[in-house]
Amino acid sequence: MEIAQLSSFYQIVKTGSFSEASEKVFLSQSAVSHQITNLENELNVKLFKRIGKKTKLTNEGEILFEKTINIFNDLEGLKRIYADIDSGVGGKLMIAATSAVVTYVLPKIIKKFVDRFPKISFKLFTCGYISELTSLVLDGDFGIGLGSQLENLPRLNFLLWKSFDMCLIVSKKHPLSQKKRIKLVDIAKYPHILYGKRTVNRRVIDEVYLRHNIKPEIIMEVDMAENIKSYVEKDIGLGIISSVSITKRDRERLFISNSNHLFGQAQFGIYYRKAGYISSATKQFIGLFAPELLNNLSRLSSPKKE
Repeated sequence: MEIAQLSSFYQIVKTGSFSEASEKVFLSQSAVSHQITNLENELNVKLFKRIGKKTKLTNEGEILFEKTINIFNDLEGLKRIYADIDSGVGGKLMIAATSAVVTYVLPKIIKKFVDRFPKISFKLFTCGYISELTSLVLDGDFGIGLGSQLENLPRLNFLLWKSFDMCLIVSKKHPLSQKKRIKLVDIAKYPHILYGKRTVNRRVIDEVYLRHNIKPEIIMEVDMAENIKSYVEKDIGLGIISSVSITKRDRERLFISNSNHLFGQAQFGIYYRKAGYISSATKQFIGLFAPELLNNLSRLSSPKKE
């Protein structure tokens, strides 16, 4: 078994295409196909199956991919280690973050970071869903992900940064703006404008309503807090968002009610691979974003002794 064969296999799975994989490993498509055939013969298994025009992993292929993820993440870790040694405070930093974090949390921090560390190659990618964010971090392309907390993932650590209130938002002329203590049944009477179903925010809201056997009227599903606030201000419906997305101007133009007693709090933090190498560029960024987490980051990312 050769590392070149495993590299071709790994890129086929990541790109979903033999042709794209061939470009990644700088070989012809026929050479990549030949490598996979030799690898299958050596392991005496079929790694891929054809479903129409699509190529999917077999069960045996899934097992091999789980192993190759660790191999190539370790190799990327080595590259980052040597880049740190060679360049001092330099290297490369790739961050995935949800839209709320990108919009309301990061602008000032990013400005400080790029001004302070001009030698660090920096890239920020906005994710619509937490599942997209965690996939990017797991694949090894992005060092860290910033967003709301999902259930525990076996190959990722999550470091809690802050807890934000869940808030009901309505226009100032909405009937709920006159109530002091708002109950779930009160909210359920009015049309809702919410995030899409794949978001953590929406999942929490749906689970609460399901537990109480309530089916609210959802008239809009949007992708950004600003869109929710815009339609709420026009008194088209009510919204339920976390306070991370609420600005001083929002508090002036909208009625906002703390709804932690109904929906709990939203937990935001940092995702990163277990036992992965934390580059100096990543540490410098977290030192600006959440310096109180640096010690925990180093402790959890260190390989455990047997």
